[in-house]
Amino acid sequence: MKPKIGIIGSTGYTGVVLTRILINHPEVELTYLSSEQFSNKNYSDVYTMFYDNFKEKCKPIDVKAIASSCDMVFFATPNGFSKDFLPKLIHENNKIKVIDLSADLRLEKTISFNKNHILNITYGLPERHREQIKTSQIIANPGCYPTSILLGLTPVLTNNLINPNSIIIDSKSGVSGAGKQVKQELHFCEVNESFSPYNLAGKHRHIPEIENEIFKLSNKKINVVFSPHLLPINRGIISTIYADLIVENGIRLKQEDIYKLYTDFYKNEFFIKVLQEGSYPNTKNVRYTNFCHLLPLIDERTNKLIIVSAIDNMVKGASGQAIQNMNIILSLKESLGLDTLGQIP
Repeated sequence: MKPKIGIIGSTGYTGVVLTRILINHPEVELTYLSSEQFSNKNYSDVYTMFYDNFKEKCKPIDVKAIASSCDMVFFATPNGFSKDFLPKLIHENNKIKVIDLSADLRLEKTISFNKNHILNITYGLPERHREQIKTSQIIANPGCYPTSILLGLTPVLTNNLINPNSIIIDSKSGVSGAGKQVKQELHFCEVNESFSPYNLAGKHRHIPEIENEIFKLSNKKINVVFSPHLLPINRGIISTIYADLIVENGIRLKQEDIYKLYTDFYKNEFFIKVLQEGSYPNTKNVRYTNFCHLLPLIDERTNKLIIVSAIDNMVKGASGQAIQNMNIILSLKESLGLDTLGQIP
């Protein structure tokens, strides 16, 4: 019997990417697609690309029905939903596994249902927490910006090669990162032929998540400078990260040292590709994939490390990473359903 999978919030952007990948996944069965807005409509009426290939209907959010028909559920819901709904779901089925794509659980270590029922929450960055993910019931799927940033920083923070207090992050995202909700600043005529920062000076909601994971890596409480920007493209994130290299006994790292560090660190990670100097990561090469392209560079004039990281915000930054976590939990090949290459042009 294949594990039965449900998606709560199946018609949002992360929900539809989950659906697109999972309908072709050979080892699971999609049994419940919820959508309050399109309840009882054919899924292919909402997204015509599924026409005549996928005949499921959207269903209302019914906790008893979800609990009885699913072994695992993805929450592709707005922030604030899962914290309220999850206890009800676990009450109905205390064996069901949950992967939450919202921000609700990313800073939490546990969730309490009553004094006798407390469950651990695992931060679902597979390249960092694979062993915990294998045995977890509840996964907090990382945010898109933090994914691109933490994958870039993990090798040097793990090896204590940079000053964490010097980290400056400049990130740029496609418009799909804001979700499907209608906002004036996301209209075509506002975004097209434009490029702008937003939520500067410590205001972006992903900063606590980034700093929390950096603390786990470095054991130092720090404040990062994080400057997000909106690109006039549909999807993709490119993060350029700057940090001061630590000099010990007057010895400075060289480019060949940092390149070897990254290639050795990620040599067994299928989805992390460390590019060679001169081949810069860009969003087009990772579009529609679960890959992260990295390039670490040393600026010898300033003794600064520059890390460039590119991901697809909807796949490795959201739904693809969630399915990677699902594969780990189900003891499947980690790349199953996710081993597609980028699409050019």
